[in-house]
Amino acid sequence: MGALLPESVQRMNAAKNLLTLIVNIVAAVGYTLVAWDRISWPVAGLIAVGSLIGGLLGARYGRRLSPGALRATIVVVGLIGLYRLLAV
Repeated sequence: MGALLPESVQRMNAAKNLLTLIVNIVAAVGYTLVAWDRISWPVAGLIAVGSLIGGLLGARYGRRLSPGALRATIVVVGLIGLYRLLAV
């Protein structure tokens, strides 16, 4: 998104979070309709609460960070995720 949009890093991060929310809602509704009996609702509830808290905290602190610090944080988190994905 950073290469294609002439917006600040904070605005692109907000747009990314909104798009992620929409995709996750569509996926959750679809999975709920197809596999209601295979969902562990306590686990789904914990994931939902954790995602909500993480999203709120991320938005709060993401707005306060300088564009360089936010970009560095995004790169570090992305690299950690890539390492975890490939190391398993």
